[in-house]
Amino acid sequence: MKKWMSGVHGTVLMIVLWVLGWGLGFGGIMEAFVDPDGKIQDVWLTLLAVPGFIGGLLFSGLLWFSEGRRSFNEVSLSRVSLWGIVTGLVIGLLTIPAEVGDVSPGATGMTAIATSLSLVAAIGSAVFFRIVGRRQTSDVSL
Repeated sequence: MKKWMSGVHGTVLMIVLWVLGWGLGFGGIMEAFVDPDGKIQDVWLTLLAVPGFIGGLLFSGLLWFSEGRRSFNEVSLSRVSLWGIVTGLVIGLLTIPAEVGDVSPGATGMTAIATSLSLVAAIGSAVFFRIVGRRQTSDVSL
């Protein structure tokens, strides 16, 4: 019953959660409260869905590689947080220009933002998988 929370099914669900979380969640906050007139960016939802996809893919890969055979709801919250931070750092590093040593304050800020958002997405994903896992075990025992 819990097999869908690991492997390919769990990975696809994790990526979908990250795309929705980054796109609708963080993008929706930007659209509604930070930049409602679109002066900074026109469509935040689609702009933030792309790093959400990359982050979900990377986060799932890190969990799969580091946590072995455990399903996503069995990984401790501290480990999920660690892999969320690593994912955010990688996403942030992708914003740094290709020239060696050319780290702008904007890239540093983007790395901090990506790390924070990835941490939130990782914890949110862990909570989602735990809630669904508990519901499945309670449904089976009835």
